[in-house]
This record gives sequence, C-alpha cells and structure tokens, in this order.
Amino acid sequence: MKHPIEPRLAAKLLWARDDGCPVAPATEDLANEMASFARRRFASYCRRHKTGDGSMVARVEDLARGLGTKFERGGWPMVGALIADYTWLAEQLVPILEDNTNN
Repeated sequence: MKHPIEPRLAAKLLWARDDGCPVAPATEDLANEMASFARRRFASYCRRHKTGDGSMVARVEDLARGLGTKFERGGWPMVGALIADYTWLAEQLVPILEDNTNN
C-alpha cells in the first residue's frame, strides 16, 4: 500500500524530469519507486545516523547518496559528477518529506 505522500513525491520527480534533470525518473513507474525509496530513506535517517547532526544539509546529502546508490546504473561508484544532480533532486523532495514529518 502506498503512503499518502508518495504521489506528491512522484509528481515532483516527474516535474524534475520535465525540467531536464538527468537523474530524474524516465517513467511514472520509476517515479513511484523512487518516491517510495526517498520516503523510507528520509524517515530512517535518525535510526541510521544515531550520532549524526541531523541537519537538513546532512539529510539532503544522505538522500542524494541513497538515490545515487539505488538508482544509478552501477551504484555509488558510477555516480561521480552526477552527485550534483542527485543533490538537486533531493533538495526538491526534502520540503515535501519535511512537511510530512511535521504533520
């Protein structure tokens, strides 16, 4: 069952694709998969980083790294310069994720 926030995340991911982001999902199915992954990754940050600072910058970086690791062909070693694009994509998603956390 989809979490209620995932359609908003998927819509933002598809917007990013239409805006020209090279790492945004090419299909609606992939956008849904990325949305689900991003929600779970963001929600698990505190559990995975017990001693981390928890700042929004750290959470954006963590989400970007997770997206790159999961969705870049070849995983993290192949991300390279695309990390800037994954970071931009994560920055687009975090306000939606943060709003969901606060409600």
